This record gives sequence, structure tokens and C-alpha cells, in this order.
Amino acid sequence: MLKKQLDVSSYEIVRTRAVDEAIGATEEEGPFDCYVVDLQILSFGLSLNLMAKYKNREGYAFIKEYLWKDKSEEQITELKSRIIICSRYILGLKKEYRDEIKGMHMVDKAKGFEKVVASIINNICK
Repeated sequence: MLKKQLDVSSYEIVRTRAVDEAIGATEEEGPFDCYVVDLQILSFGLSLNLMAKYKNREGYAFIKEYLWKDKSEEQITELKSRIIICSRYILGLKKEYRDEIKGMHMVDKAKGFEKVVASIINNICK
């Protein structure tokens, strides 16, 4: 979807569908200029405890338990500015995690969301 909205000659897009794939891509090809994360990705790579803790928010588990792991507050703040969470469940995430998610870009997966995400990517990667 994003490839239709972005000038693909300007961006390298790496797509993953599960937590373990996202971790592997980040370790092998990252760090990335921008992370677009759907909250509901496959939970492969999460422990049973983390699966239960982040049920239906597995993408957030990748962010919190991997991207932010062992990072300083300053590094986390910088990472937040490069993360776009794209989901139909933004309101629930905002309600549950309030201050913790401040600084990240939130896009509701409604009609035309791809254009919004592409615009944010273009601003982040200027």
C-alpha cells in the first residue's frame, strides 16, 4: 500500500509480518529512519508472558520490548519521533498507555490512511 504512495526510488521498504521478523530485519538491516508498525502483527518471537501482556498489541511489544530495550530516555524519545503506529485500535492504545506513547505518530487505519502515513514518512525522512 505504501509503495503506491511513496516515491519508491527514494525509500527502501522492508516489510515484516511478525515480531520475530521485525527484530531480525532491524538487527540485519537497521536501524531504520522510520518504523511503521501495525499493532496486530503475528506474535511469533514473543514469550507466552509477553503474548498475554500485549494481546492484540504485538506491534507495540516489538517497540517496547525490543526497540526501546536498554535505551536511555533520550534515545527512546528520539526513536518515538520516528515511529508511526498504524492501527484500527489507536484509541485503546492511547487510553491504556497515555504518556508512554507521547511523541509517536498515530494513524487510524481508516479509508485513505496510506496517504497520511506516506506524508508522515516524507516528513520524518526529509
